Amino acid sequence: MRKLLVLLLLVSCTAPQKEEGLLAVNGTSLYYYSIGKGEPVIVIHGGPVLDQSYMIDHFKELSKNYRLIFFDQRACGKSTADVDTASMTMKTLIDDIDQLRQKLNLDQVHVLGHSWGGMLAARYAIEYPLKVKSLVLCDAMPPSFRLWNEEEQILAQRTSAYDSVLEDQIKSQEGFKNQEVKWVDSLMKVAFKSQFVDTTKLALLKIKLPQDYFKRSKIFEHIGPELFAFDLTTQLEKIIAPTLIIYGNQEPATDISAPVYKSGIADSQLVIIPHSGHFPFIEQPVRFNNAVNLFWLSSK
Repeated sequence: MRKLLVLLLLVSCTAPQKEEGLLAVNGTSLYYYSIGKGEPVIVIHGGPVLDQSYMIDHFKELSKNYRLIFFDQRACGKSTADVDTASMTMKTLIDDIDQLRQKLNLDQVHVLGHSWGGMLAARYAIEYPLKVKSLVLCDAMPPSFRLWNEEEQILAQRTSAYDSVLEDQIKSQEGFKNQEVKWVDSLMKVAFKSQFVDTTKLALLKIKLPQDYFKRSKIFEHIGPELFAFDLTTQLEKIIAPTLIIYGNQEPATDISAPVYKSGIADSQLVIIPHSGHFPFIEQPVRFNNAVNLFWLSSK
């Protein structure tokens, strides 16, 4: 009995604290999931139209010393899909992050963004510089449409002829045309293959798509015009928080976007993770976690 009590006490002391729920934010409801204890970190997922689910398992190590706050962006994941399409602007997405921070009664926060979320994280640090204690840009989407287009062309060249045919076959399926989510999942697995160095680790990328994925994608189309004209390069100097720019060494952005972020953000450092692509926290988790933990420790 005593051994059982000791075991229960140990589990209760070591198990990460969890919290989740829906918060009313800017005329919609955002789902958030918090894990860990310590200084707060708002984690911004990639996409658009993805959600936080693909990140949580791979970030648990970081939650041992920090409170990680994941959330599904407007019209994504478990956040409500019933939104006014006029609200689908970059400004609203950035304001959502700050409203989330306020709803959770947080002052300064660390901010970590991956891919599309990295670009949003940079925008947040530009718009709310005094609320960002530190910034981590993980394989961040380029800071301009021109650079984004350049990277996309390189990724297209990496797609094998076999995978191109496979993508076309998936898109031609009746299930895909009938908006069955399982076919989108299959398409994403093929599309992300070129962004892994070790393709066997693609199986570790767990993306949970909502059944109304196509509806949510349609909502996100309203932000499209902004995406084809954006350029943050001249605004990066407004970021005053210490910033870690981190990329996998096989990511095209390592040569294209990383230098632009590095030169534009005064207090920044660049870390390149070897033997990894767009998801270094999946392909090289130890190196990734060490880099982020060391950076956060230096930012205290």
